Amino acid sequence: MFNEVHVDPNTESIYLVEGRPAEGGRCAIVKFEGGTGEGVDVLPSQYSARSLVHEYGGGACAMGCDGGLIFTDSNTRGVFRMKSPDNIQSIVGVDAQSRFADFDVHPKDPRWVLAVLEVHGPNSVDNKVAIIDATAGTSSVLCEGADFYQHPKFSHDGKWICWVQWKHPDMPWTGNELYVAEWEDGKIGQPKFVAGHAEKESISQPKWHSYGGLLFGSDRTGFQQLYLYDPISSEVKKVNVKGYEDAELGGPDMFFLGSSTYTELNPGTLLVTYTRNATNGVLLVGILSGHPVNLPMNIVEVQYASVRRISDSKFAIVGSRTIAPAALYTLDAKTKAHAVLRSTTSISLPQTIFSESRGISFPRTYGQDKTGLAHAIFIPPHNPDFAPVPGTKPPLIVYSHGGPTANASPGLSLASQYWTSRGYAYVSVNYAGSEGYGRAYMESLNSFWGIKDVDDCASCVAYLAEQGVIDGSRVGITGQSSGGYTVLQALCTYPDLFAAGSSLYGISNLILLAAGTHKFESHYLYPLMFTKGTTPAEQEKILHDRSPCNHAERIKSPLLLLQGVNDKVVPLDQALAMAKVLKEEGKDVKLVTFEGEGHGFRKEENVKRATEEVEQLWKRTLVR
Repeated sequence: MFNEVHVDPNTESIYLVEGRPAEGGRCAIVKFEGGTGEGVDVLPSQYSARSLVHEYGGGACAMGCDGGLIFTDSNTRGVFRMKSPDNIQSIVGVDAQSRFADFDVHPKDPRWVLAVLEVHGPNSVDNKVAIIDATAGTSSVLCEGADFYQHPKFSHDGKWICWVQWKHPDMPWTGNELYVAEWEDGKIGQPKFVAGHAEKESISQPKWHSYGGLLFGSDRTGFQQLYLYDPISSEVKKVNVKGYEDAELGGPDMFFLGSSTYTELNPGTLLVTYTRNATNGVLLVGILSGHPVNLPMNIVEVQYASVRRISDSKFAIVGSRTIAPAALYTLDAKTKAHAVLRSTTSISLPQTIFSESRGISFPRTYGQDKTGLAHAIFIPPHNPDFAPVPGTKPPLIVYSHGGPTANASPGLSLASQYWTSRGYAYVSVNYAGSEGYGRAYMESLNSFWGIKDVDDCASCVAYLAEQGVIDGSRVGITGQSSGGYTVLQALCTYPDLFAAGSSLYGISNLILLAAGTHKFESHYLYPLMFTKGTTPAEQEKILHDRSPCNHAERIKSPLLLLQGVNDKVVPLDQALAMAKVLKEEGKDVKLVTFEGEGHGFRKEENVKRATEEVEQLWKRTLVR
């Protein structure tokens, strides 16, 4: 897994943060000297470059003007500057309660490092914008008072900073605010509001332009579009990217800090990734004209923190194609020459074994709301060495993505290809609420979580069965986190539709979740569950009624629960509650817990064990 990309502007060397299951989930740093070559590990093995802010992390590194790479270590929570494997220095004293992330280094004085600071007290978690004085080894607070912050950044001349902030009940994609302030020697002036609005307008990825303006994304039109702000005149102008008014340009920002999906290549040109129908593409955009040029890279999924400028015409990007797994690419926009520096897999697999995904849209045939279309990514079974039994149709695995306001993309996933190469059809449902189709589609899940997502999964099964591409009597459903909640709800709501279910660290009890999840998502479920004005008594009833553990008697199919013991996002008690009530009901349920794992499995042996457990379930229930 590739987490982040950073580039030294002085040498054009590329630094790749790479998650390694074989090393217990450690995040290594690989350096490509001069932007070429095989790549060399430069982070000593005692460090892991991963942040812990918001529990999801992100924004673990930043490049300094002196060629020093700032990183935070998830083992010690320390913050360091690395100039070489033998030259790593701590730049701030850190206590056990403090977590830093989302760094930015002053463009002229590497002494100063902006960061998001999260302080965990006995009964509270406080988030702030901090400035680290790397010379003194201290930090101080620049901004506080909001519930969350992200994207603190220095302007190119070092005279301004910007940041994004928001308060509960918002998430960064539902509503936040962008501010700027003048900077001078460790202090900031009076903050100036730029854009954004609680619950109405989401701001993403502010980036200072080399001529002094501030670029940012906003969904005020219903889709994330790019704007340019002048901090002197306070004027905001839209970058009118012609023909892409119905696409998401760059954003929105989602669960991880440090996102970077567009960049300035040169003063007149932006490199912008876009999302349309949950599928990414790459554009060159004239910043004044808005004229777009689509780059023929065939990348359909871009990693959230991977787009970085190398030179006036060259950039780095991590992306997937429909028949190639995620890889680190470099591309020269002038010559169109590109190179693959590193792939996420070292296994040599012929492209002929891959099954190419395709986007589908289908009518809603289940549930009360049958208006409009829902969407999915469908992958048929394929293996050149095997043929299906004549006259049969394949079983189907339905995947419900997490979030729930994330999405599934058509980029090649070896995890899904594992199943399609073994004869299963696979579909990832972008149900109501999924990102990548505009703000209105994302908001269509509001007050209907646990209902519309489930109905859309059921409607997708019905559509594929009607099209004659799957055996509708052999359907399993799986999902992670909130996707695991959809799995449990689907088994309760449509017990005769799904032959089995696999829930990975899924939610079973919404009342427990509301009371016990972490700060970042502690208000996330409220707009997803309730309309404004819902009384506390009504809220409690809704949470009870939409908690699968309270309706376990409806489940007829075998269920597998996989859960990390150290999960802070969806705690272990969620899986324990579901397993307990199902066992009391005499149901077919198996709970497997993983020591040392949090929200998602990072260790090689646990990823393998989880896959084997799921495969046993599908063989038992879907294969005849």
